[in-house]
Amino acid sequence: MEEFFKDRKKIGIFVLLLIVIISSGIIYCTSGYKELKKNDNESIFIEEETSAEKNYSNENYENRISSDYIKSNNFNKEEKNITVEIKGEVKNPDVYVLEENSIVKDLIEKAGGLTENADINSINRAKQLQNHELIYIYNKNEESSINVSENTAQSSINTQVNSKVNINSATIEELKTLKGIGESKANSIIEYREKSGAFKSIEDIKNVDGIGEKVFEKIKDSLTV
Repeated sequence: MEEFFKDRKKIGIFVLLLIVIISSGIIYCTSGYKELKKNDNESIFIEEETSAEKNYSNENYENRISSDYIKSNNFNKEEKNITVEIKGEVKNPDVYVLEENSIVKDLIEKAGGLTENADINSINRAKQLQNHELIYIYNKNEESSINVSENTAQSSINTQVNSKVNINSATIEELKTLKGIGESKANSIIEYREKSGAFKSIEDIKNVDGIGEKVFEKIKDSLTV
């Protein structure tokens, strides 16, 4: 009988140890699974966060490029304007800003149109405007040039008199009527005028290549601005 109780006691201890071992295994496996699941969730969260950051960064980059492109286009548009002045027989003579490649007709319309006294025969409305150019619209009763034809016989001289030549609006032919001004110097005057803008005084014509003090003394009484 004693032996029987001893055996039962051993069996009970063995069963108890077995239960403890199994329970420990279950607890270990469960906690390991939870830890693994937690790590997986954290990894997924980090990947999603990284992906979101990349998307945000890409959106910012695209927006920045788009903004820079718009600014660049606006800058280019601003660069394609020209500044020109119109005087004479227009309703609103002034300095105007127009788009590049505009023509005289566009400038006249900008200035409110021609007056009733404008000499339309002296206007080339299809002429393309240059930056800083001055356009002068003559009065139909105004004598705009001096035409002199010199021959050996004095009787063949025909002169249409105009007291002064406006160096801000004169054509090549008008400039050539001045003493000492030929084709080359007349072209130089017009080129200087187109690049540097209108002459502020008649003395400014001395800034043109080929026109020194001696030439200026000959023509100064025939000049106006």
